[in-house]
Amino acid sequence: MTATGTSTGRRVVSPRIGRRGSGLAYLLILPAVVVLVGVTGWPLYKIIMLSLQRQDSGKFALFHSAGTTPFVGLRNFTRVLSDSAFWTVLERTLVFTVLNVGLSLALGMGVALLLNRVSKWARVILVAVLLFVWAVPSTVSTQIFYWLFSNQYGVVNWLLDRVPGVHMRGHDWFADPHQGLAVVTAVVVWGAVPLIAISLHAGITQIPRDVLEAARVDGASPWQAFTRVTLPFLRPLLIILMTLSVIWDFGVFNQIWFMRNGHPEPGYQTVGIYMYSEGVGSSHYNTGATIGVLMMVCLLGVMVFYIRQLFRIGDAE
Repeated sequence: MTATGTSTGRRVVSPRIGRRGSGLAYLLILPAVVVLVGVTGWPLYKIIMLSLQRQDSGKFALFHSAGTTPFVGLRNFTRVLSDSAFWTVLERTLVFTVLNVGLSLALGMGVALLLNRVSKWARVILVAVLLFVWAVPSTVSTQIFYWLFSNQYGVVNWLLDRVPGVHMRGHDWFADPHQGLAVVTAVVVWGAVPLIAISLHAGITQIPRDVLEAARVDGASPWQAFTRVTLPFLRPLLIILMTLSVIWDFGVFNQIWFMRNGHPEPGYQTVGIYMYSEGVGSSHYNTGATIGVLMMVCLLGVMVFYIRQLFRIGDAE
């Protein structure tokens, strides 16, 4: 690498060298870009193309030639958006997502504050338990909760039935979709709390102690210190965790699918289940692809909100 000298003794890198280094950087990231385009770009392209075609045949192939299937424009989107069942499923999914994200963040914050107050050994044990919970696959945790809430041998019914005045023996939690989705919510929140709690605890440890001590000296109550000191410091981290939680909970599939033994009733269908049932389950791949594109558009709105919030935080700093 060469440089030019000046009368002041400083060394200035030649622009030609800078351009050469920039070209080398692009060359080094080229393999990663190719892999990303192949892994995400190609399937995304096929889904968008399929949503614009009429392909209800079960003979769909990933590398099927576009010339053999007629394009129908936005007809698939018009048909899906005019279907009242889609809007019912979307409304159910939004309510389900809001409840799961809210409960996950609230419980995760509570556990994070608890980790910040307990002794070192208690903190180590709690973190180990949280990591173990987080490591359990969703299929396994779903089967565990299904056993806990079983109407025949469930532990939850047995415990509630022992409460005076409560009769829960033989109660079927899954006969009513609202109660069944409440059980699914318990599974989702149970699996989401560990990551949120550990992340928020790490964020709390980065808050300067002198700031918290100054708030206490000024007479701030614990609630005021939490809302006016802790939350503002954790705001960027909370935005990240909330965005990820929305993306994960909006597309929940395993917990509902396995909780209903692969045959979820209409009252249990969220967008992910509805897309699979209408697409793969019925061999109407164009309909499934259309719902998938609409699902991506909804999540794109969440990402736009997330990016705007990050820019606002950066400008404020």
